Parts: sequence; structure tokens; C-alpha cells
Amino acid sequence: MERERGFSLIELAIVLVIIGFLMAAVLQGQKVYWNARMNRIVQDMKDYRQYFLIYYQTWGMYPGDEDDPNFPAADSYEGNHNGRIDSAAEAENVWEDLNHSMDVVRKNSPVRGGVYEFGSMDFGFGVRNYISVTNIYNRMAEAIDARHDDGIWDSGNIRSRDPYSGGDDLTVLYWRL
Repeated sequence: MERERGFSLIELAIVLVIIGFLMAAVLQGQKVYWNARMNRIVQDMKDYRQYFLIYYQTWGMYPGDEDDPNFPAADSYEGNHNGRIDSAAEAENVWEDLNHSMDVVRKNSPVRGGVYEFGSMDFGFGVRNYISVTNIYNRMAEAIDARHDDGIWDSGNIRSRDPYSGGDDLTVLYWRL
């Protein structure tokens, strides 16, 4: 009697175990990549917050909002010196002031071409300055808020433009300075 050719149950089980290990490794790699991008955004926002506050501590006025025509060197715009980044011109000039005074370079977000921006908004206890990141995944914004604040999209020191949905739709994340 001739033996039929094919795989034994043991051989199939070994192949399935190997495939399972490979899938687990790929999924874990995606999680590591996701967390790395999220941590990069958080660190960038903390760094820019620190530069913003060092500028204020050193020169007594916020970058972009300053009204000294002689500082920083090559300054092209004078703010209204009211303590808030409350116009598009002031928001853009924050980067110029930080660059000219401390060599700070504006980076893009590691997610979907987003950018970091400064501005001001009401955080529930008065208008405060913020650093924001645009084009961030809604679920990533929710994770950052939950890890570093209260996890509620419209309260606390970290807020989102849109309610948290847990999806990949894009939103803006604001972090109070």
C-alpha cells in the first residue's frame, strides 16, 4: 500500500505556531511605531513650551507678542504685548522670535504632515496661550490627553478640536502653555 503524500498534523501545527509568532511580532512592531510617534509629538510640544517660557522668563515678554522694535534682531513684526498670542501674525512671529533669539527650528509633526502652531483660546478659566499640533489622529489625541491630562476632549489643559471618537479621523490637539 502506497503512503499518501501531504503534511502531518504536527507539521501543520508547527507552521501555524510560526505564523502566529510572526503576526505577534508585526503587531507589536506596529504598536512600538505608534507609541514612538505619539511620544515624539508629546516631547516636541513640551520642548516648544519650554522654549516659549524661557523666552518669557529671559526677556519679560512672550515671543510673537513682544513689541520691542529692536529685539530680537531682524524682527519683522511687533505684537501688541497683551500677554496672548491672539492673531495669525503673532502666531507666525513666535517662530521667528524663537529662531532669532534661541535658534529654535519649527518641525513638522510626524503624523500626516501636521504642523505645530501657537495661539490662544479659552481653557475654561480665561484665555491662555497654547501650542497645538494639526492633523493628529483622533485616537492619538485621546491617548495623549488621557496620559497627560484628564482624557476629556473639551476640558483640562489638553484639548481637542473635535470630540474623541477613537478613530483615525484627523483633529487638532491644543496644549495649554
